[in-house]
Amino acid sequence: MTLGIRPVSLTNDRAELIDILTRNFGPGQDIRFDWRHLDNPAGEAWGWFAYEQDQKNVVATVSVFPRRMFVDGKLVVCGQVGAFAVDPSHRSLGPAVLVQRTTFEPVDSGALAFCYDCPPHDRGMSTFVRLGMQPNCEVTRYALPLRSDEFLEKRLGRGAWTRPLAGAANAVLALRTGARKRNNVEISALHEPFGEDFSDLDARVGSRGLIRASRSAELLNWRYRQNPGSGTEVLVARRSGELMGFLSFWVSEGGAYIVDLFGLQLADTGPALLDAAIEICKRQRIASLHGYCSSESELRPLFLSLGFRPRERDARVVAYENAKRGAGRLLNHGLRWPFGHVELMV
Repeated sequence: MTLGIRPVSLTNDRAELIDILTRNFGPGQDIRFDWRHLDNPAGEAWGWFAYEQDQKNVVATVSVFPRRMFVDGKLVVCGQVGAFAVDPSHRSLGPAVLVQRTTFEPVDSGALAFCYDCPPHDRGMSTFVRLGMQPNCEVTRYALPLRSDEFLEKRLGRGAWTRPLAGAANAVLALRTGARKRNNVEISALHEPFGEDFSDLDARVGSRGLIRASRSAELLNWRYRQNPGSGTEVLVARRSGELMGFLSFWVSEGGAYIVDLFGLQLADTGPALLDAAIEICKRQRIASLHGYCSSESELRPLFLSLGFRPRERDARVVAYENAKRGAGRLLNHGLRWPFGHVELMV
């Protein structure tokens, strides 16, 4: 089996690209196509097809989506690998490695400072093992239980005997997650577009010695306001009218999932934002609140102090930089990777 690789035209190959994504990920791939591939403020995506039979039989695809990142205090454009699809007939290590290696091209050409992928399991990591690459960090899911009803029903079944147990357990959980003092931090929901004060916040939050996503107003509006079907709620923290931070989360199947928690003085603003999110979850009878972070993130001690507990690894982050263009000057000199869920999202 011999495969060829060719670049994707986001205009001329649009239908074929959506088709292979649909074959592998299910319907609805057209809904966010323009938003994800074309409208990104950081730039249009790169894409490639792997094919057989004179470029006609497309069996795999991959894309690299530009992302603005702070690297040791400097704003650069990097790329995040996504939309990686290989048809079942070609799901072996050889084609996967060929397609994965293709994503290095924008880095090798100098168009991107580096690129990274976020394999969620060992199978996805196997291509990097073959390429001799190791994770730069791992992102773990943390969970805070808020209601016990669903858990007890799964263990004991649904019946009259489970109600008093659930009531008692919910009372204990309510005590553990009660409202905390907010230290003059005012929390409100954000329904309008993100203003330039969010760009100012992004610049004020420290980025020396680490690698993190940029959170300018332009990028936040693209991610949360222009994203079709986003459904993300945003809470903001202010002190005396000054923007201090924000938390974004979405709700699915009885759980709430934190997309991003970011700001200044997170020892104060973080608990206040999380407390407000917990109150919303309780009103909506949501069973649990989930957060994501790497071991180097300041969110980890914050989650642990508020009763979140680590669960499974959500993803590993593997980055590529062209050694010939600086001998690893960006990624391999002790920089921290305080990643959360937002850095994993394409």
